[in-house]
Amino acid sequence: MTTANRSLVFSDGFVISCGTVTVDLAASKVLLIRSRGTGECYLPKGRKDIGESLQDAALRETWEETGVHAHLLPVPITTRATVPTATAAAGGRMTNGVLKVIFWFVAAADSTATRDNGTQQEDEDFDALWVGWDEVRSTLTFEDDGQIAEAALVAAKATMR
Repeated sequence: MTTANRSLVFSDGFVISCGTVTVDLAASKVLLIRSRGTGECYLPKGRKDIGESLQDAALRETWEETGVHAHLLPVPITTRATVPTATAAAGGRMTNGVLKVIFWFVAAADSTATRDNGTQQEDEDFDALWVGWDEVRSTLTFEDDGQIAEAALVAAKATMR
């Protein structure tokens, strides 16, 4: 039997997550979340629901975790996707033996707008914070989040030209 250069993961071996790198272009800020329990800082993301599009999941998770209403920002990035709104990146992490595939989107929002309260789920305990573009990488806890944010910022800034 011939083997192909690809991976096979059954449905109980992975989870699909979606998130955003949400920017306020006018204020040069990025939206992050900080865990009240650990102090770790992340980009907002979470699990995609059955029947939900990747884009809708990313925006819903951003709203749930931050109370911020964001919208997708069309950005000029290289992609192999055939859909008009492409992900900024897709990454994978292993957590407890389960592959977590994360689809990231670039989004925009107003950092001065009033946030909705009570949007977090019972097991979530985050503070939303807007961080200046120059501080994002050093504020995020995980290196891969910093790489995602940096790539998204390059793409977002290109829309300002």
